[in-house]
Amino acid sequence: MAENGEAARPSGTLLSLDGVKVLASVPAEERRFLETRCTFRRIAAGQVLMERFGAARAVFFIVSGRARVVHKLDGEDEVTIAVVQGGDALGEISAIDGGAASATVIAEEDCILAELSREEFQALIVRRGEVALSLLKRWAAIIRSLDDKVSLVSSIGPEQRVYSEILRLARVEKPGSTRWLVPEMPGHQELAARAQTSRDAVATAIAELASRGIAERRTRSLYINDYKALQDMMRQGKQPPAPAARASNG
Repeated sequence: MAENGEAARPSGTLLSLDGVKVLASVPAEERRFLETRCTFRRIAAGQVLMERFGAARAVFFIVSGRARVVHKLDGEDEVTIAVVQGGDALGEISAIDGGAASATVIAEEDCILAELSREEFQALIVRRGEVALSLLKRWAAIIRSLDDKVSLVSSIGPEQRVYSEILRLARVEKPGSTRWLVPEMPGHQELAARAQTSRDAVATAIAELASRGIAERRTRSLYINDYKALQDMMRQGKQPPAPAARASNG
């Protein structure tokens, strides 16, 4: 957690725990009590909320804002594992078993966090079985998702994963049309998180689609002109041959 985050006292809805998903079953009166046990901090965009391998001191509830869970690769590149936002929690496993944080979390925009000590969090899940069950359901969903991602990551390359995600998001433009589109194309960072790769890999993959005329970006949508060619690039990991240049009559 960033040590220079600005501390704030709970006051009003902005600094309440009412929107925290894992605490949804906790009565309002008890949430008010938990707020008095929390330290609220404002974290600026770009700051580190949690450092991988850092000591486990507390669980963090995101009151507002958005952050990226990342793994650093060799060099300066990084892969976004997930995106978290208001209502989510961080560090629950470390707060339970005392192990180090498993990933780095970086604020993507200004965030307000509520920090609850490890001891207070453990006492909460002991007295509130419904909170423990909520955590178990969340972790079960994460494990299932990770199983799918590990299978995908181990079988195809980064650009192929980007193409796979685009295919998953694509819809037929209109009934009877042969052209497909992604109506609300995610940004490079979000698409990188979904495909378990880097922003550079996303940029390279989309640039390749555009250069070959397979897809084109229009405002917030991605139009797919050749759906089969995109499928071939995803399945084979090979780029289809570029269109042959027309012979000059000159």
